[in-house]
Amino acid sequence: MTALIFVAAVIVLITALLFLPISAILSFDGDFSVKIKLLGIKLFNSETEPTKEPKGKTVKDTKKKENTFSKLKGKYGFSGAVKEILSFVRAVLERLKKQLKKIMIRRLRVEIRVASTDAAQTAEEYGAVCAAFYPWLSFFDNIANVKMKQINVTADFDSGRPQFSFSAIVKLRIINLLIMAFGVFSEYTKFKTRNEL
Repeated sequence: MTALIFVAAVIVLITALLFLPISAILSFDGDFSVKIKLLGIKLFNSETEPTKEPKGKTVKDTKKKENTFSKLKGKYGFSGAVKEILSFVRAVLERLKKQLKKIMIRRLRVEIRVASTDAAQTAEEYGAVCAAFYPWLSFFDNIANVKMKQINVTADFDSGRPQFSFSAIVKLRIINLLIMAFGVFSEYTKFKTRNEL
């Protein structure tokens, strides 16, 4: 009888833990980073602290790893890279459509600055990015619980330096996070395979 009570207590505890609220701070500015908090306590931070370089390292060892967006930009160009990332995000959203209604997204910020050395090319890429981004945004608005959006898509004819970044605070329960993590991992694997990253 004691064993049965112990097993029931463990099941109740695990079930209670699965329904605890969790928050994730997501951001992308060349590299993707995530910070996860449970009841205000930091559980995970993908941004690692810079470490001191050990003596005797060669130049080859210290070469910075190229980020995902730079690889895509080199392969498809800026507008193609934005389209690839948005198609990945759309595939994830399609897969997680039911789960998205159960989470809250706060302070969503998306900034896309289209720029190139040629003004005509900048205008053409701006049109291509808008054609890919705004239908995605409309789709996202229909399926997600979002508050406080800041969306900024601009054509920069002066700097010649394109930029793509976003950030958001996502609040959900652990059980929803596990379901979503599986979906995101599955879609990310397909994305990496398709783009040979």
